[in-house]
Amino acid sequence: MTTALQSIKALSTVISVPTNNRSIIQPENGAIVRSERERNQDSVSLLDYCSTLSVNGVNDNTVCYQNAVNAVCSGDAKKAPWHSGGELYVPAVTVMLSHVNIPCNGVRIRNAGNGNVNSGNLDYRGTVYISTPGNAGTMFKYTSTNADYGTGFSFEHAGIDASNMVSGGTLFDISWTQHSIIRDVSIINPYNIFKEEGGAANLVEDMVVLGLRGTGVEFWGDASQCGSNNSSMSLAACNKRADLLRVVRVNMNGAAGHVARCIYWHDFAQSLELSNTICESAAVGLQTSCDPSMGNNGEACPAFGRFYDPEFEDCTLCMDISDAQDLEGHGGYMLGQGLATTNVVRVYTTNFGTPVSSSVIGSYNEAFRWIGGRFGNAGGPIMRVGVSEFILSGGHYFSASLSATNSVSAFPTIDITSEGSSTTPVRGIVSDNIMCAASGQQPMGIFQTAITFEKGVSFMHAHDNDVSMCTPSQAAKSLANGILDLSGLVADRIDVHDN
Repeated sequence: MTTALQSIKALSTVISVPTNNRSIIQPENGAIVRSERERNQDSVSLLDYCSTLSVNGVNDNTVCYQNAVNAVCSGDAKKAPWHSGGELYVPAVTVMLSHVNIPCNGVRIRNAGNGNVNSGNLDYRGTVYISTPGNAGTMFKYTSTNADYGTGFSFEHAGIDASNMVSGGTLFDISWTQHSIIRDVSIINPYNIFKEEGGAANLVEDMVVLGLRGTGVEFWGDASQCGSNNSSMSLAACNKRADLLRVVRVNMNGAAGHVARCIYWHDFAQSLELSNTICESAAVGLQTSCDPSMGNNGEACPAFGRFYDPEFEDCTLCMDISDAQDLEGHGGYMLGQGLATTNVVRVYTTNFGTPVSSSVIGSYNEAFRWIGGRFGNAGGPIMRVGVSEFILSGGHYFSASLSATNSVSAFPTIDITSEGSSTTPVRGIVSDNIMCAASGQQPMGIFQTAITFEKGVSFMHAHDNDVSMCTPSQAAKSLANGILDLSGLVADRIDVHDN
């Protein structure tokens, strides 16, 4: 009987393929002979390890899925021709998982399509993952290293139903990786979505989330054993640093009750980019913080944030920014919950906040700039700033002081203050803003002043702001319609003109 291999060899002879270049699969000119095991290393299918009948959304597929990942990682990175890592293809099935470890670098999980988990019908299409009941673990966790940087994990084109997860459950933990991608994923009812400690140059992109119950994206590092905390390890060489996470076109909607926190950025993590990212109905849209153990005069705190057109809407507190260095925003839309929101944005220092002077070097944790954007809907001031250096320019601030019942009790729309901060603002510019009213969104009868410079602040400049719709301040040191100087300093420290 003529075997398939003999037939291929015969065909190869007819088309003059050299004997030592024959493939058992493709009798093409120049092709080499490879074993089935070698070809399987090109791309592993989940259905090579999980039977078609078992991937039905009812059976727990954790063990067979882990076996498939292990097959991708089975190559020896130190021996030619194989390397560790490769592709796992998951077709249009419904997979139930508790937790899967990614034990090697370079793993790509390519799913068959963004499963239809957010339609309200749960008529699953494409590739869908369902959490096992009571799952408090991590569905996908990179485990190859816990310091320095591993390389490249990617997960694309799937839906995840995390309704069965309980508090503490997390979908992705890619800590210590670099050049990793989570892309084109729709998610319903997660607790925590994404965690990255350490790592560098990673991307979360094109994600839609409904029913977020915990933290959407958490990004952090650790300098407690580096720099001023350890003379043998410079801050630049610290292998626990996190650097450059991009969050692009991610839409997160909080679960009922405003319990979610969309972005948590803390400690030794630097360079966070948010671009066209949405957070709705959350307790907190963005939170930053820095533990005292980071030391290094604040240099090892969240730094170099660049935010482009974020939309944080119906938040109890849209941005809670503490101990961050050099944060800059452009455009966007921040809308509080009205009386349930004290401030829409708070910028302050807690553990690191010494202003620079002619005799003091100052803390790194200063410098906040926001250009453009729309901010509104709070019981108190829309924005409260308590860092030493800031610029607010070209924005639209409206519907502040909703709790005030008369002009005497009116709050400012922008409050420059050391209250609640370890820093007193010493250099700031508020310019070219439209204050106190927004056509179509402005409730009638609001008592709100424009800007207040509170006790001790100095070298402030407020100019070219439209304050015509603000409530005139009744205080003695009112400098313009709704602009108030309570600094207690000499007049040339507060410069107000052309408003």
